[in-house]
Amino acid sequence: MSGVNVDDRDSRAVPGGSPVASAGHERRASIAVVMPAYNEADRIEQTLASIARYFGEHDVDWPIVLADDGSTDGTVERATTAARRLELPLRLLTFEHRGKAATVRDAMLAVAAETEVDYLMMLDADDELPISQLDHISWSADARTIYIGRRVAETHGSQGVMPTPLRRLMSGTMRLASRVLLGLTYPDTQCGFKLFPRDYARALFGRQWTTGWVFDAELLAIATRVLRLPVQEVEVTWQPRGESKVGASAMLVSGLAMLGVGVRFRLGLYDRPRRPKPARSRLSST
Repeated sequence: MSGVNVDDRDSRAVPGGSPVASAGHERRASIAVVMPAYNEADRIEQTLASIARYFGEHDVDWPIVLADDGSTDGTVERATTAARRLELPLRLLTFEHRGKAATVRDAMLAVAAETEVDYLMMLDADDELPISQLDHISWSADARTIYIGRRVAETHGSQGVMPTPLRRLMSGTMRLASRVLLGLTYPDTQCGFKLFPRDYARALFGRQWTTGWVFDAELLAIATRVLRLPVQEVEVTWQPRGESKVGASAMLVSGLAMLGVGVRFRLGLYDRPRRPKPARSRLSST
């Protein structure tokens, strides 16, 4: 498997890490928060309030992008109203409904092309994994590092909720499949709390094929097997808010999709970015 071509990197990016040494001074790494959302009207205001609180406590003003996957419940309208009230720099990226995987891929590529930040953060819009858990990261000196959340019952004085037996079964199945088929050893590939170095976004998300639930595992396999990027786990606590949108049938579908990822690796289809046709979308500011 070939490594990443330097031409795949976005040369505009500032080397990452936090803090970053620059001209003899330490600088906090900048982050663009990308929130994929589908029908999250009941929870999006709480999520934005959590972000506003964190921004105020840490004196940051990072870009926030709501990547809406064709919501029909007023998610965009509620988010816009809340962002104005909270004085948050929210931008809207709207797509036709295609699923989380495609929304994340196209949003990450779009935001990477239009911002100068160090990292792109994938943060679920339901506030089950609050942005404040960024403080749990032990930042690496290697600017290429990807950070992924690993849900635990307790960390840094924060108490979390363990998944239901069904979700544990599904997670165990995914963990086994990702280990056997993709060689991944991470226990929680599906956690919706991840940070990617922006200067590798094009190389990483441009290689994504999957449009189903296994896209997280696919991205991690691309990162480690093709791009040779280091991955660091971050302990986070999970507070479920509402019913899960993933059903038991997802185990079978995901297993078949994971098999497809393994086949594509064997065929060398991840060696170069696919450069998929951009989806129809609209990026605007609130």
